[in-house]
Amino acid sequence: MSDAGVYMFQKAGKLISDINFKLKRKKKFISCKWLEHGIIFDHAKIIRVCCEQSHPGKGRYVLEDNFNGLWLDIDKVINEKKQLRNMIRTGHIPDCCIGCSFLKEDYWDDEDYFDEILLTHWTKCNAQCIYCPAVKDENLLDSQHYNIIPILSQLFDKGLISKKAKFSIAGGESTLYPEFEKLLYFLTDSGITNININSSGIRYSAAISDLISRNLAEIVISIDSSDAFIYNLIKNVDFFDVVIDNIKRYLKYEQISEERVIVKFILINSINDSITDVLHWFILCNSLGVKKLALDVDIDWYNKMRNDVPEYLKEIILFAKKIAEINNVHLDLYDRADMIYKSINKK
Repeated sequence: MSDAGVYMFQKAGKLISDINFKLKRKKKFISCKWLEHGIIFDHAKIIRVCCEQSHPGKGRYVLEDNFNGLWLDIDKVINEKKQLRNMIRTGHIPDCCIGCSFLKEDYWDDEDYFDEILLTHWTKCNAQCIYCPAVKDENLLDSQHYNIIPILSQLFDKGLISKKAKFSIAGGESTLYPEFEKLLYFLTDSGITNININSSGIRYSAAISDLISRNLAEIVISIDSSDAFIYNLIKNVDFFDVVIDNIKRYLKYEQISEERVIVKFILINSINDSITDVLHWFILCNSLGVKKLALDVDIDWYNKMRNDVPEYLKEIILFAKKIAEINNVHLDLYDRADMIYKSINKK
């Protein structure tokens, strides 16, 4: 065998050995991606494991409840995560996770790293959506901003961020973070290629367009309507036309085979909860050339009716799925809408 052949044989042997080693380290049990490798920098000085709260346990496991944003005690956070994960490995699911749809039996590893990161540590926004927790709770409006980049640098320097990590940025309004565009390029310069940006769409960002064009980020814009009248009722601001224009601007940077501009609709009791509302939204998005849509349900409304979801709401969700399928449009059902849809399919 030639030297090149020996080298390739050795490389293949090492690759197989590495794969076998990793497989041996994985065990099958009930957990979820957030419990294992998730972290959320939340508002009100809190660091959490997840933000899911539409199940009986109400989730949102807390890792740190008085984070000042200046320096992260990484060892403390990692130890908290280890204790949680060790508890799960004994078959005990935390009370706050009971009933969560994210739980599943799978093979999970024992490595210390984060690959689901949500940044939502500030509540300043350029809209006043009637379903937003920060609008309903004045205490959340006092959440102090801090620059997240030095904190993330700590985690990157320790090798605790997976190169395949998904970063989601929310708020408040993502584009209003003082360091927003610097943050985006910090992440991409650090090797991150999966960034999800939640935005009102009111403020245009050239950096978002740049990352969309390079398939490094996606933007989710929740318009919740198909006209300015309903939009104003929900958002309490008069920016419908501005948002539609910005959606068009972002779409210009989306590559033909990609789905990087996502337009969302949140169903709200007695405001936009009819098949006609959803149909008109779909027609609008189709006319704009949007290839990916998202549907959800107002969290407070869902939590009140969770055990007795009205039939008409189920019909709306089924209608949305069907019309998207017929028109070859990608429709994601977000948390509450997905749970309702799954409950229909169980029957």
